[in-house]
Amino acid sequence: MTMRLAINGRFLLQDVTGVQKVAIEFVQALDAMLDEGLLPGLEVELLAPARGSLVTTPDFKAIRLRRAGRLNSHAWEQLELPRLAGSDPLLCLGNLAPLALLLRRRRRVHTMVHDLSYKYFPSAYSRGFRLLYSLVIPVVLARSERVYTVSRSEAAAIRHHYRRLVPAHRLVAVQNGGGEGAVEAHPSDRPASLEPGAPEVPTLRARERRCLYVGSLTKRKNAEGLARVAVDLVRTTDLDFVFVGAGGASFEQIGFAIPPELEGRIHFLGQINQPELIEAEYRRASVFVFPSFYEASPLPPVEAMRFGTPVVAADIPSLRERCGEAVLYCDPADVGSISAQVRRVVEDDALWAELQAAGLDNAARFSWRAQVQGVLEHVLAQSSSVRP
Repeated sequence: MTMRLAINGRFLLQDVTGVQKVAIEFVQALDAMLDEGLLPGLEVELLAPARGSLVTTPDFKAIRLRRAGRLNSHAWEQLELPRLAGSDPLLCLGNLAPLALLLRRRRRVHTMVHDLSYKYFPSAYSRGFRLLYSLVIPVVLARSERVYTVSRSEAAAIRHHYRRLVPAHRLVAVQNGGGEGAVEAHPSDRPASLEPGAPEVPTLRARERRCLYVGSLTKRKNAEGLARVAVDLVRTTDLDFVFVGAGGASFEQIGFAIPPELEGRIHFLGQINQPELIEAEYRRASVFVFPSFYEASPLPPVEAMRFGTPVVAADIPSLRERCGEAVLYCDPADVGSISAQVRRVVEDDALWAELQAAGLDNAARFSWRAQVQGVLEHVLAQSSSVRP
């Protein structure tokens, strides 16, 4: 017997930040598994608005992409997606799901809720965003067949805030991937190791003296602390500092100005949607820093490890869960602690090589296929003919 699954593909039209990256990697891994015949009897259709340009253009071999409807954005998701999905089970990977389907009896909707950051850091979001999420997320948690989140620590936080809405048996923690290829990677001095897609990863000698941060420049990501660390490191070491991610080409939004004499060594590359360009930055950097105050299951630290870049990370539960003993931890509220750990990495060649090896081993624990299997185990539970 054939089982059909519809996936909400609105993320294909959005800039690629953490939520969109997870959805893209998830459907690509699912497509590969379908193409390899690992999920016999399962047919998957990815639904996306017809209006608007695709930011991410997938190259599917087995999943069918269907663009339809007259609306876009949230209106498409709430008003047109229910009709397009028909009677098929619906998987939503971007926090929200159509209320019309959630409120319908005997309708299987599975939703991935990445985090509740709109509750933890309300000032970081617009009033409209907070209102939308405050209305929809409780319904998602209460009415989805299963709710998936991306770490045990985030599952505990969701249960803390919404214990009455989502019992433990309906809340499933499935870690993000990001470590594909780490098992086969080996260090190399060759210039080719700096190229995206290379099987080896660059040694310290092959890299540039750069400290890298990938992520948005927001309060919860510790934007002000990052700004002060960048200035401190550029002033006191031979490192340049590179920022990749949304937030503009300065720190004006947090009222912090880069001293003019340092502007040539602090680089803002902005939002980058092409994964190969971000990979090139990981490979060039001597150290990666990630001093967030809050995360659910962050991708950049594991991606940095996958490409052989030692990591300095905030000592918070989700990063402990994700990074294990493969990084140097810092106090995200203490600029001195962050800078000191970065200096330890780049000033001790033996420690650098040790962290590179440990990072590759740790990254190998995380794969997108494992996340797909963890989700499909529950999505397909009612069909005995399809097994992940």
